[in-house]
Amino acid sequence: MTDRSAEWPWRSGVPPHLPRPALMPKAFLLPGDPRRVDFAASVLRDFAIVGQNREFRLGCGYFGDVLIGVCSTGIGGASAEIATVELAAMGATILIRTGGCGALADDLSLGDFLIADEAVRNSGVAAVYEPDRTRPVHADSSVSECLMDTCRSLGLKGRRGRCLTADGYYRAQGRPTTASGRGNPALLDSFATAGADAVEMEAEVIFAVACACGVRAGAILAVHAHRRSDGWLEDYEPTQRNLLRAGAQAAAAVVKTSDQ
Repeated sequence: MTDRSAEWPWRSGVPPHLPRPALMPKAFLLPGDPRRVDFAASVLRDFAIVGQNREFRLGCGYFGDVLIGVCSTGIGGASAEIATVELAAMGATILIRTGGCGALADDLSLGDFLIADEAVRNSGVAAVYEPDRTRPVHADSSVSECLMDTCRSLGLKGRRGRCLTADGYYRAQGRPTTASGRGNPALLDSFATAGADAVEMEAEVIFAVACACGVRAGAILAVHAHRRSDGWLEDYEPTQRNLLRAGAQAAAAVVKTSDQ
């Protein structure tokens, strides 16, 4: 006999996908790439990896006296949904996506940061949680405000705006499917016309799922590529470390404000 079911396949409080920390942080940073989780060791005190299962690598450490978790989501909406649901069910209350994006706005440059206040409706995964695509999907305003304040305090170039979440990387973002193929700039034009400053692959899903689960979410996105100028950020590690530093500082501030 087992104490789990196909409908809710947890066992003794342990989710089927994510490792479970012995001490659960209230706030988590959500990079996409599992390798970037380890960068948090340069930002968080006493950082240690809890474990990894598939694309989900999870670690915890302290920013000041606040315990912060870092959990990779993998690429795209399906795995981001899993991470968001399981973290919320384990007791996380604040989730901040710390990922990359392809800029569409002319005033964003490689290495800049976009704090996404809203996701332009596009993702089919997010539509499962908020099927009315006329309704915007927002980040938590207090989380966005803390992220913007943190960027200013760290001297990082960034601004608030809107992103669009694509459910794929190649054709879904106007890229060709072969090296000699042609892209689809008209698709990027349609994203920009809809109000998107950048395109990425997880934020809309995290916002929509977090709202359904009753937790607060935000997103700070580093410009890894510029889709208009076709620029690409080769040495992205310093930008990623700044991304985690900004996310951790903001997450700690949100936790402290919530505890008052």
